[in-house]
Amino acid sequence: MHARPPTVRLAQGSIRVLTPDDAEPYRALRMRALYEQPPAFGALPEDEPGLAETRERLRESLDRCYFGAFNDGCELVGIVRFSRYSAANEKHRAYLAGLYVWPDCRGKGFGRALVQRALRRAYNTPGIRRVNLTVVTTQDAAVRLYISVGFRIYGTDLQAFSSHGVLYDEHLMTMPVETAT
Repeated sequence: MHARPPTVRLAQGSIRVLTPDDAEPYRALRMRALYEQPPAFGALPEDEPGLAETRERLRESLDRCYFGAFNDGCELVGIVRFSRYSAANEKHRAYLAGLYVWPDCRGKGFGRALVQRALRRAYNTPGIRRVNLTVVTTQDAAVRLYISVGFRIYGTDLQAFSSHGVLYDEHLMTMPVETAT
């Protein structure tokens, strides 16, 4: 039996699963993330899908969902994706990707709450034993956040991708579900 990670109570705002109805604010926030922090994301803004495909991606399934953080004004201020690996022999693993919090809302617990909500999803998904993620090595705040909730670095992918001619390394991080906090 897996222990449950604690619930983070936000002083202001809420966290919930995004739906296709959230496609416009999600896509706007995602595009901002891609332009603001190009080395932090492997995707390029010009490769991001349009609104119709974004709606389809936001349809929750057993193996994938997107979480959103909303401030007191009900504006989407943070996002993260939870996905289970698709190959039959990898279904015991899941991964987190695309964590982003609006700059004015950083340091207020939104990022931690998003990660912990995604980890709760891992605990409640039968068969998941491990959660993985990658993070650009220079994203110090993100690395600290992930370590603080129980992830550990198990390797570094050198020159994992490039942005504007600069090569970036990524830490490979993992956490057994049994020890998530």
